Amino acid sequence: MTAPRPSALRTAAALTVALLAVSSAALWIRLSHAPPLAISFYRLLYATALLAPFAWGPLRREFPALPRRHRLLALASGVALALHFAAWIASLAPSSPYATSVAASATLVAVHPCLVALASPWVSGHRVPRGAAAGIALALLGSAVIAWGDRGHGHHRLTGDLLAFLGAVAGAAYFTLGGVLRQRLGLMAYVLPVYATAAATLGALALATGESLAVTDPREHALFLTLALGPMILGHTQLNWALRHVPAWAVSTTILAEPVASTALVFFALGERPPVTALAGAAVVLAGIVAVARRGGAPT
Repeated sequence: MTAPRPSALRTAAALTVALLAVSSAALWIRLSHAPPLAISFYRLLYATALLAPFAWGPLRREFPALPRRHRLLALASGVALALHFAAWIASLAPSSPYATSVAASATLVAVHPCLVALASPWVSGHRVPRGAAAGIALALLGSAVIAWGDRGHGHHRLTGDLLAFLGAVAGAAYFTLGGVLRQRLGLMAYVLPVYATAAATLGALALATGESLAVTDPREHALFLTLALGPMILGHTQLNWALRHVPAWAVSTTILAEPVASTALVFFALGERPPVTALAGAAVVLAGIVAVARRGGAPT
Protein backbone atom coordinates (compact mmCIF):
# COMPACT_ATOMS: atom_id res chain seq x y z
CA MET A 1 0.00 0.00 0.00
CA THR A 2 1.34 3.43 -0.98
CA ALA A 3 2.04 5.67 1.98
CA PRO A 4 0.29 9.09 1.89
CA ARG A 5 2.57 11.93 0.87
CA PRO A 6 3.42 14.14 3.86
CA SER A 7 2.79 17.88 3.73
CA ALA A 8 5.54 20.19 2.53
CA LEU A 9 5.70 21.65 6.05
CA ARG A 10 6.27 18.25 7.65
CA THR A 11 8.95 17.36 5.11
CA ALA A 12 10.71 20.71 5.60
CA ALA A 13 10.55 20.33 9.40
CA ALA A 14 12.00 16.80 9.24
CA LEU A 15 14.86 17.91 6.99
CA THR A 16 15.57 20.92 9.23
CA VAL A 17 15.75 18.75 12.37
CA ALA A 18 17.92 16.25 10.49
CA LEU A 19 20.28 19.01 9.37
CA LEU A 20 20.69 20.37 12.89
CA ALA A 21 21.25 16.86 14.26
CA VAL A 22 23.90 15.79 11.73
CA SER A 23 25.63 19.16 12.07
CA SER A 24 26.26 18.46 15.75
CA ALA A 25 28.28 15.31 14.91
CA ALA A 26 31.52 17.22 14.33
CA LEU A 27 31.37 18.66 17.86
CA TRP A 28 30.83 15.28 19.56
CA ILE A 29 33.57 13.68 17.45
CA ARG A 30 35.96 16.55 18.26
CA LEU A 31 35.31 15.94 21.98
CA SER A 32 36.14 12.22 21.75
CA HIS A 33 39.61 10.75 22.22
CA ALA A 34 38.68 7.28 20.98
CA PRO A 35 40.10 5.83 17.72
CA PRO A 36 38.12 6.83 14.60
CA LEU A 37 36.81 3.33 13.84
CA ALA A 38 35.69 2.92 17.43
CA ILE A 39 33.70 6.16 17.23
CA SER A 40 32.08 5.00 13.99
CA PHE A 41 31.41 1.47 15.28
CA TYR A 42 29.78 2.41 18.58
CA ARG A 43 27.74 5.18 16.97
CA LEU A 44 26.10 2.63 14.70
CA LEU A 45 25.98 -0.18 17.27
CA TYR A 46 24.06 1.99 19.74
CA ALA A 47 21.76 3.30 17.01
CA THR A 48 20.99 -0.27 15.91
CA ALA A 49 20.30 -1.39 19.48
CA LEU A 50 18.03 1.60 20.19
CA LEU A 51 15.99 1.12 17.01
CA ALA A 52 15.78 -2.70 17.10
CA PRO A 53 12.70 -2.94 19.39
CA PHE A 54 10.74 -0.69 17.00
CA ALA A 55 12.16 -2.05 13.75
CA TRP A 56 12.16 -5.82 14.30
CA GLY A 57 8.45 -6.29 13.55
CA PRO A 58 8.41 -4.26 10.32
CA LEU A 59 11.65 -5.93 9.24
CA ARG A 60 10.18 -9.44 9.68
CA ARG A 61 7.10 -8.46 7.68
CA GLU A 62 8.72 -6.59 4.81
CA PHE A 63 12.25 -7.87 4.26
CA PRO A 64 11.40 -11.50 3.29
CA ALA A 65 9.18 -10.23 0.44
CA LEU A 66 12.01 -8.11 -0.97
CA PRO A 67 13.61 -9.43 -4.20
CA ARG A 68 17.10 -10.87 -3.71
CA ARG A 69 18.64 -8.03 -5.71
CA HIS A 70 17.21 -5.44 -3.35
CA ARG A 71 18.32 -7.39 -0.28
CA LEU A 72 21.84 -7.21 -1.66
CA LEU A 73 21.39 -3.49 -2.30
CA ALA A 74 20.43 -3.07 1.38
CA LEU A 75 23.66 -4.76 2.42
CA ALA A 76 25.58 -2.59 -0.05
CA SER A 77 23.95 0.50 1.44
CA GLY A 78 25.15 -0.57 4.89
CA VAL A 79 28.70 -1.10 3.63
CA ALA A 80 28.62 2.33 1.95
CA LEU A 81 27.45 3.94 5.20
CA ALA A 82 30.28 2.21 7.09
CA LEU A 83 32.88 3.47 4.60
CA HIS A 84 31.37 6.95 4.76
CA PHE A 85 31.83 7.13 8.53
CA ALA A 86 35.19 5.37 8.54
CA ALA A 87 36.70 7.86 6.10
CA TRP A 88 35.00 11.01 7.34
CA ILE A 89 35.58 10.45 11.07
CA ALA A 90 39.24 9.64 10.34
CA SER A 91 39.48 13.14 8.83
CA LEU A 92 38.00 14.73 11.96
CA ALA A 93 38.75 12.77 15.17
CA PRO A 94 41.53 14.27 17.33
CA SER A 95 43.09 10.81 17.74
CA SER A 96 43.55 10.49 13.97
CA PRO A 97 46.95 11.41 12.50
CA TYR A 98 45.09 12.83 9.50
CA ALA A 99 42.69 15.18 11.28
CA THR A 100 42.00 18.32 9.28
CA SER A 101 39.94 21.37 10.20
CA VAL A 102 36.24 21.00 10.94
CA ALA A 103 35.46 23.49 8.17
CA ALA A 104 37.41 21.52 5.55
CA SER A 105 36.23 18.10 6.72
CA ALA A 106 32.54 18.97 6.95
CA THR A 107 32.67 20.82 3.65
CA LEU A 108 34.45 18.19 1.60
CA VAL A 109 32.22 15.39 2.87
CA ALA A 110 29.26 17.53 1.82
CA VAL A 111 30.07 17.32 -1.90
CA HIS A 112 28.06 14.10 -2.15
CA PRO A 113 24.91 15.83 -3.52
CA CYS A 114 26.79 16.46 -6.76
CA LEU A 115 27.67 12.76 -6.98
CA VAL A 116 24.13 11.72 -6.07
CA ALA A 117 22.75 14.06 -8.71
CA LEU A 118 25.04 12.54 -11.33
CA ALA A 119 23.95 9.01 -10.42
CA SER A 120 20.22 9.61 -9.87
CA PRO A 121 19.09 9.69 -13.54
CA TRP A 122 20.49 6.17 -14.06
CA VAL A 123 19.66 4.71 -10.66
CA SER A 124 16.28 6.16 -9.75
CA GLY A 125 15.15 8.04 -12.86
CA HIS A 126 15.05 11.42 -11.09
CA ARG A 127 16.33 14.32 -13.19
CA VAL A 128 17.89 17.30 -11.46
CA PRO A 129 16.25 20.59 -12.53
CA ARG A 130 18.64 23.05 -14.16
CA GLY A 131 18.21 25.66 -11.44
CA ALA A 132 18.93 23.10 -8.73
CA ALA A 133 22.04 21.91 -10.56
CA ALA A 134 23.29 25.51 -10.71
CA GLY A 135 22.66 25.86 -6.97
CA ILE A 136 24.59 22.66 -6.25
CA ALA A 137 27.50 23.92 -8.40
CA LEU A 138 27.50 27.22 -6.50
CA ALA A 139 27.50 25.43 -3.16
CA LEU A 140 30.37 23.21 -4.30
CA LEU A 141 32.32 26.29 -5.35
CA GLY A 142 31.90 27.63 -1.82
CA SER A 143 33.07 24.26 -0.49
CA ALA A 144 36.20 24.52 -2.63
CA VAL A 145 36.94 27.96 -1.22
CA ILE A 146 36.75 26.59 2.33
CA ALA A 147 39.00 23.64 1.51
CA TRP A 148 41.49 25.93 -0.27
CA GLY A 149 42.11 27.60 3.08
CA ASP A 150 43.67 24.33 4.30
CA ARG A 151 46.55 24.48 1.82
CA GLY A 152 50.04 24.73 3.26
CA HIS A 153 49.15 23.07 6.58
CA GLY A 154 51.05 19.82 5.96
CA HIS A 155 50.49 16.50 4.23
CA HIS A 156 48.42 15.15 7.12
CA ARG A 157 45.74 17.76 6.45
CA LEU A 158 45.79 17.03 2.74
CA THR A 159 45.31 13.34 3.56
CA GLY A 160 42.47 14.30 5.89
CA ASP A 161 40.89 16.33 3.10
CA LEU A 162 41.16 13.30 0.79
CA LEU A 163 39.55 11.07 3.43
CA ALA A 164 36.67 13.53 3.78
CA PHE A 165 36.16 13.48 0.01
CA LEU A 166 36.21 9.67 -0.01
CA GLY A 167 33.56 9.87 2.72
CA ALA A 168 31.51 11.96 0.29
CA VAL A 169 31.84 9.28 -2.41
CA ALA A 170 30.62 6.59 -0.01
CA GLY A 171 27.88 8.91 1.26
CA ALA A 172 26.67 9.42 -2.31
CA ALA A 173 26.36 5.65 -2.76
CA TYR A 174 24.49 5.38 0.56
CA PHE A 175 21.93 8.06 -0.34
CA THR A 176 21.49 6.80 -3.90
CA LEU A 177 20.84 3.22 -2.79
CA GLY A 178 18.58 4.46 -0.03
CA GLY A 179 16.52 6.39 -2.55
CA VAL A 180 15.85 3.13 -4.42
CA LEU A 181 15.21 0.93 -1.39
CA ARG A 182 12.94 3.34 0.46
CA GLN A 183 10.42 3.02 -2.37
CA ARG A 184 10.05 -0.66 -1.43
CA LEU A 185 10.70 -0.70 2.33
CA GLY A 186 9.23 1.16 5.27
CA LEU A 187 11.58 3.33 7.31
CA MET A 188 12.26 0.88 10.15
CA ALA A 189 12.57 -2.12 7.83
CA TYR A 190 15.20 -0.20 5.87
CA VAL A 191 17.33 1.40 8.58
CA LEU A 192 17.74 -1.64 10.86
CA PRO A 193 19.55 -3.92 8.36
CA VAL A 194 21.51 -0.98 6.93
CA TYR A 195 22.73 0.27 10.32
CA ALA A 196 23.45 -3.26 11.54
CA THR A 197 25.42 -4.05 8.37
CA ALA A 198 27.37 -0.82 8.76
CA ALA A 199 28.25 -1.64 12.38
CA ALA A 200 29.37 -5.16 11.40
CA THR A 201 31.46 -3.76 8.53
CA LEU A 202 33.18 -1.28 10.84
CA GLY A 203 33.90 -4.06 13.33
CA ALA A 204 35.48 -6.11 10.54
CA LEU A 205 37.53 -3.09 9.40
CA ALA A 206 38.82 -2.57 12.93
CA LEU A 207 39.78 -6.25 13.16
CA ALA A 208 41.52 -6.13 9.76
CA THR A 209 43.48 -2.96 10.55
CA GLY A 210 44.28 -3.81 14.16
CA GLU A 211 42.49 -0.75 15.53
CA SER A 212 41.16 -1.44 19.01
CA LEU A 213 37.46 -1.22 19.81
CA ALA A 214 38.10 -1.69 23.53
CA VAL A 215 36.89 1.64 24.94
CA THR A 216 36.14 1.59 28.69
CA ASP A 217 35.85 5.30 29.53
CA PRO A 218 32.18 6.08 30.44
CA ARG A 219 32.62 9.60 29.04
CA GLU A 220 33.46 8.18 25.63
CA HIS A 221 30.42 5.92 25.66
CA ALA A 222 28.26 8.91 26.60
CA LEU A 223 29.58 10.64 23.49
CA PHE A 224 28.91 7.53 21.38
CA LEU A 225 25.34 7.39 22.71
CA THR A 226 24.88 11.09 21.93
CA LEU A 227 26.07 10.46 18.37
CA ALA A 228 23.60 7.58 18.07
CA LEU A 229 20.62 9.53 19.43
CA GLY A 230 21.30 12.86 17.72
CA PRO A 231 23.17 12.71 14.41
CA MET A 232 22.21 9.07 13.73
CA ILE A 233 18.58 8.64 14.82
CA LEU A 234 17.32 12.23 14.64
CA GLY A 235 19.60 12.97 11.69
CA HIS A 236 20.22 10.06 9.34
CA THR A 237 17.00 8.24 10.16
CA GLN A 238 14.90 11.30 9.31
CA LEU A 239 16.87 11.74 6.10
CA ASN A 240 16.03 8.13 5.30
CA TRP A 241 12.37 8.89 6.03
CA ALA A 242 12.51 11.76 3.53
CA LEU A 243 13.95 9.49 0.83
CA ARG A 244 10.48 7.95 0.44
CA HIS A 245 9.01 11.30 -0.53
CA VAL A 246 11.86 13.43 -1.92
CA PRO A 247 14.46 12.58 -4.61
CA ALA A 248 17.79 11.39 -3.22
CA TRP A 249 19.66 14.35 -4.72
CA ALA A 250 17.30 16.80 -2.95
CA VAL A 251 17.69 15.06 0.43
CA SER A 252 21.44 14.97 -0.04
CA THR A 253 21.51 18.66 -0.99
CA THR A 254 19.96 19.56 2.37
CA ILE A 255 23.22 18.52 4.02
CA LEU A 256 25.14 21.14 2.04
CA ALA A 257 24.34 23.52 4.90
CA GLU A 258 26.13 21.18 7.34
CA PRO A 259 29.61 22.70 6.89
CA VAL A 260 28.30 26.12 7.89
CA ALA A 261 26.40 24.81 10.92
CA SER A 262 29.20 22.47 12.05
CA THR A 263 31.89 25.14 11.75
CA ALA A 264 29.79 27.65 13.70
CA LEU A 265 28.91 25.13 16.42
CA VAL A 266 32.51 24.03 16.97
CA PHE A 267 33.66 27.67 16.98
CA PHE A 268 31.20 28.69 19.70
CA ALA A 269 31.63 25.50 21.76
CA LEU A 270 35.38 24.88 21.44
CA GLY A 271 36.77 28.15 20.12
CA GLU A 272 38.08 26.53 16.92
CA ARG A 273 38.27 29.61 14.71
CA PRO A 274 37.76 29.02 10.98
CA PRO A 275 40.02 30.82 8.50
CA VAL A 276 38.71 33.80 6.55
CA THR A 277 38.42 31.58 3.48
CA ALA A 278 35.98 29.37 5.41
CA LEU A 279 33.73 32.34 6.13
CA ALA A 280 33.85 33.46 2.51
CA GLY A 281 33.11 29.95 1.31
CA ALA A 282 30.23 29.63 3.77
CA ALA A 283 28.53 32.64 2.19
CA VAL A 284 28.77 31.02 -1.24
CA VAL A 285 27.46 27.70 0.15
CA LEU A 286 24.42 29.47 1.61
CA ALA A 287 23.78 31.18 -1.74
CA GLY A 288 23.77 27.75 -3.37
CA ILE A 289 21.33 26.40 -0.77
CA VAL A 290 18.96 29.29 -1.48
CA ALA A 291 19.15 28.59 -5.22
CA VAL A 292 18.37 24.91 -4.68
CA ALA A 293 15.47 25.69 -2.34
CA ARG A 294 13.93 28.12 -4.84
CA ARG A 295 14.42 26.11 -8.03
CA GLY A 296 14.79 22.51 -6.92
CA GLY A 297 11.34 21.51 -8.01
CA ALA A 298 8.61 19.65 -6.17
CA PRO A 299 9.19 16.48 -4.20
CA THR A 300 8.39 13.26 -6.03
